[in-house]
Amino acid sequence: MRAFLESGQSGLAAAQRALESGRHRLPRETVRLLAPVGDPEKVICVGLNYRDHCLEQDVKIPKEPIIFSKFPSAIIGPFDDIVHPEESSVSTPGTPLWGTAPPAPRRHPIFSPQEVDWEVELAAVIGKKGRHIEESSALDHIVGFMVANDVSARDWQMRRNGRQWLLGKTFDTFCPLGPALVTKEAV
Repeated sequence: MRAFLESGQSGLAAAQRALESGRHRLPRETVRLLAPVGDPEKVICVGLNYRDHCLEQDVKIPKEPIIFSKFPSAIIGPFDDIVHPEESSVSTPGTPLWGTAPPAPRRHPIFSPQEVDWEVELAAVIGKKGRHIEESSALDHIVGFMVANDVSARDWQMRRNGRQWLLGKTFDTFCPLGPALVTKEAV
């Protein structure tokens, strides 16, 4: 997918021709939708990125953007299960979480599922490489948009590890993407 996105207008034109031919259609129930971009080089996120969210969190609007990342292992498809890591699971002591092996001894207390939450975000997908891009040219580097689900383990984000957001936001499966990437021309 990265190579396709980096191919620019020629790649989009080829995809449009394939779509219009009608030859490459499958019934929805016969396919599993994966993340539209499953192997990104980077996932860069901006925290507290709109006023209402700051108000509902009862925090000051930041003067500088709060930047964090999601690891590629956090990315899953739009209908895949979000797996709560052992550290975020509530279980009966001695009951296996997966399979038949008992859970490993815990070094950290378990937090409740109420501390795992999610926020629907608009993801801008970069298709053209660049650095130190002028604001006036930024949209030239965006190929399209998709839905992202920013899943967070709030105790790991806010009460552990010196309030480093990365650890609470990048557990495996904590970044569902999709179901589609919409090109900027279609918006």
